[in-house]
Amino acid sequence: LSSILKMYGSPLKTPSVVYRQRLYELLILLPPETYEGNLCAILKELAADLTAPDIQVAASTFLLPPLCHQDDLLILSRLLQETDHRFIEEQLLLGNGVACGSLEYDPYSIYEKDVEGDSVPKPLPPALSVISSASKLFGVVCAHVGETQRLLILEQLLDSIKHTKGARQQVVQLHVVSSVSSFLKYVAGSKGCLGPEEMKRFALTLVTGALESPNPLLRCAAAESWARLAQVVDDGAFTAGLAQVSFDKLKSARDVVTRTGHSLALGSLHRYLGGISSSQHLNSCIGILYTLAQDSTSPDVQTWALHSLSLIIDSAGPLYYVHVEPTLSLIIMLLLNVPPTHAEVHQSLGRCLNALITTLGPELQGNGTSISTLRTSCLLGCAVMQDNPDCLVQAQAISCLQQLHMFAPRHVNLSSLVSCLCEILLDNSVLVNLCSPYLLLRRAVLACLRQLVQREAAEVSEHAVMLAKDSREELTPDANIREVGLEGALLILLDKETDERLCHDIKETLNYMLTSMAVEKLSLWLKLCKDVLAASADFTAVTCVDTMQEEEGDKGDDVSVLTTRRDEKSHPFTNPRWATRVFAAECVCRIINQCENANSAHFDIALAQEMKKRDSRNDFLVLHLADLIRMAFMAATDHSDQLRLSGLEMLLVVIRRFAAVPEPEFPGHVILEQYQANVGAALRPAFTSETPPDVTAKACQVCSAWIASGVVSDLNDLRRVHQLLVSSLTKIQAGKEALSHLYNESASTMEILAVLKAWAEVYIIAGQRHKNHRQPLKTTTCLEDSIRNGSCSSDGLLDLVYADLGTLSRLWLAALQDFALLTLPSEFASQLPAEGGAFYTAETSENAKLHYYNSWALILHATALWLTSTGFVVADPDEGASNLSRPVTPTSMCQGSSSGATIKSPEDVYTDRFHLILGISVEFLCSLRSDATMESITACLHALQALLDVPWPRSKIGSDQDLGIELLNVLHRVILTRESPSIQLASLEVVRQIICAAEEHVKEKRRSAE
Repeated sequence: LSSILKMYGSPLKTPSVVYRQRLYELLILLPPETYEGNLCAILKELAADLTAPDIQVAASTFLLPPLCHQDDLLILSRLLQETDHRFIEEQLLLGNGVACGSLEYDPYSIYEKDVEGDSVPKPLPPALSVISSASKLFGVVCAHVGETQRLLILEQLLDSIKHTKGARQQVVQLHVVSSVSSFLKYVAGSKGCLGPEEMKRFALTLVTGALESPNPLLRCAAAESWARLAQVVDDGAFTAGLAQVSFDKLKSARDVVTRTGHSLALGSLHRYLGGISSSQHLNSCIGILYTLAQDSTSPDVQTWALHSLSLIIDSAGPLYYVHVEPTLSLIIMLLLNVPPTHAEVHQSLGRCLNALITTLGPELQGNGTSISTLRTSCLLGCAVMQDNPDCLVQAQAISCLQQLHMFAPRHVNLSSLVSCLCEILLDNSVLVNLCSPYLLLRRAVLACLRQLVQREAAEVSEHAVMLAKDSREELTPDANIREVGLEGALLILLDKETDERLCHDIKETLNYMLTSMAVEKLSLWLKLCKDVLAASADFTAVTCVDTMQEEEGDKGDDVSVLTTRRDEKSHPFTNPRWATRVFAAECVCRIINQCENANSAHFDIALAQEMKKRDSRNDFLVLHLADLIRMAFMAATDHSDQLRLSGLEMLLVVIRRFAAVPEPEFPGHVILEQYQANVGAALRPAFTSETPPDVTAKACQVCSAWIASGVVSDLNDLRRVHQLLVSSLTKIQAGKEALSHLYNESASTMEILAVLKAWAEVYIIAGQRHKNHRQPLKTTTCLEDSIRNGSCSSDGLLDLVYADLGTLSRLWLAALQDFALLTLPSEFASQLPAEGGAFYTAETSENAKLHYYNSWALILHATALWLTSTGFVVADPDEGASNLSRPVTPTSMCQGSSSGATIKSPEDVYTDRFHLILGISVEFLCSLRSDATMESITACLHALQALLDVPWPRSKIGSDQDLGIELLNVLHRVILTRESPSIQLASLEVVRQIICAAEEHVKEKRRSAE
């Protein structure tokens, strides 16, 4: 690069820096063995970058936060703690006027995954980015070079610090400490070795100097490196020596910098190494930190010492029990004596109290005098911190109360605690409009609420409502608990929060409340979900069509399903985000599942109406069916794809749960019949050309479930939904040219398989209904003939499916062959087609596997039924009717004949297909995984039953004794490992068919012998 820079000058300086940064990032990702021969050269380049003469002084502090422990950042600055605008605070605190986090530095960072715990604004300027990458790569490379080279480079870095002066010396020291910290962290993680004694001495000199730096971030990073050094050396004497160095410094030094740095070093040693060899060192640490914690002349020393003490309490565990009483006395004394203005000291005291409560654990439930005194002291400390005006201290108080409630719930006043939590949440939502910088306080409140509702959801909800009723009108918040309950207030809060962790806690809290109370408070929960889903829709009320209306057109029927009218009443939810609405839709599905495990009247309208007459307070889900359909429609027809998926899933759950519920006023009919137009209107938008594949795939699943449910009996009504599936089948027949290029090949695979699975389910149901409505036929061939002759016109569904059966059968066979190829063991990977399969490409085969696993079982069953319907006698004359513009399969197995392929006889074609279905079934049943679904196992067994329903496959089984025995062994294992009666009965039916096949073969042999 140097020669190129000389030739072209400064215009290439920045691109060359970016080039080095990219190179370093690439080397970090590669295994060090791949560039083993260049390690020394790379190390020299890294050293030159870290100590360059034109190094940028400003903003180098950005390198340090990732090297510090996350818990230690809390003591450095209130501005570095988690806030809603931490990005801005870090710019001001660490940037020194240098703009960071601008995409002009590196546009590619927009798709890079954030490292957990690293909140530094990205991307940094190139000069800083290359230093950051160089320090990380230094840790990797230095760990893999020889000890001699490692010693030389470390000595070189130490000399570079000595030979620079002023502000530049501090920056070089910062870079070198960052690099050595990365090195120690890497060696500790890989269980490596540091090297000779000289190496320890150099590292110790470097870290000791940084521990006494005026830069608090550098001291924090040095304390982390101090502990990492002890962890890498892993020698008790060396660790004791490090602790003794800090003891001596703390005893002799009087300056704040040395005292803070070495007190944190002691806490870090305990964090990574547990105890330091003996209780003597533990006593010495505690004694010194007690003294520093009482140094009222320096709040900084008190804060760092108390933070270090909390680390020691956490790491010491039961060893600390003997020190609990004096420590608790010290904490209470300091809480009462330290002015509230020193909030950082109170925050550290709160962390110490939290650690002590954890140490005492379940013993806090005891009734002894000493335990009662300790428990009272803990509660007193919490009360003092709750009265502190600083929100971060209040957050510590809530965390302590949460711990106390976990270990001694009887001794925590639930009413007072819930009132406190709700007041904080409501104050945040009113006074600062949820833009509070105290994210930690909101997190603490929600974490505590989440724990409380796990055990006492109903009591917590009642206390919250009582608080709202008792509060003054002028303090009524926007999240009005009196109207929407605590559940509604949390939903409103969820819609306004942006912090992922906080949103997760809100969702978990609501899920626990739903599980505990949704059945008892059914109307409230459904109203909340409906309000959320309707708030930003183009309509706030949905009126179902008259169930007796005349429907004349195919499309016109579904268009007029909804009428719109604006609700005059003020809405508790105002334009909620799509994520909130998706969560509301998921809640509805959970409510339905909860009701399924409760009273049977939830799914019996006659019983529900009768019980409602007896007691008007009774409430049942079936009475809210219209609302469920409305909510599913609103979600399924939204502009947000994620919400459409949730709405279709809700519609699927409603169909499956209510399909069999009879309509008492119209005997012979079911309650869902009146909502046919609504279902059609909800499904139709999912089949337009601009719809994403995942939405269409889910809609196909709903279509097949709706048809299979038996709700629709009229042929015209059936044809409307069936036509949606026909349009999808036409789309996938058109080939790759018709599929959208907005999505990758895996998405196309998902859509195609979803369509084929939906058709398979419809065909299976159609065959079952046909079988139930006819007398048993002598042979299955007669079934095929009767359909062709129109003698079964009463069964309209099978007629509809049969029109496309030639195309479907070929596509099903192609999908099954794909599945068989994808499930081959890895040692056969070289034998797979280079161009991929019928519906996947070789490059996306791994992603495609999941879609095949979700679809293969029903496709297998449907294919077996189709093969049975042909009787395995002659090739289907309609197979050639479908002209596909894409190769259905890489071989001629499922195509009959094609140019360049060997023409097979019908016997060979059917033999191949027979072994394809039998092979997939046996392979699956042989290696049943714990996550294998009941649906897949049942479909596989039913496919075997269908296969053996006709003479030709039975003759194959009967004539091959080994094959029959192998199949019996597999079924025996299924019966032993699966306790489901339906699976065992299906397995026994296949066993019966195998025995029949053997008997038929014996009879045939005897007849031939005669």
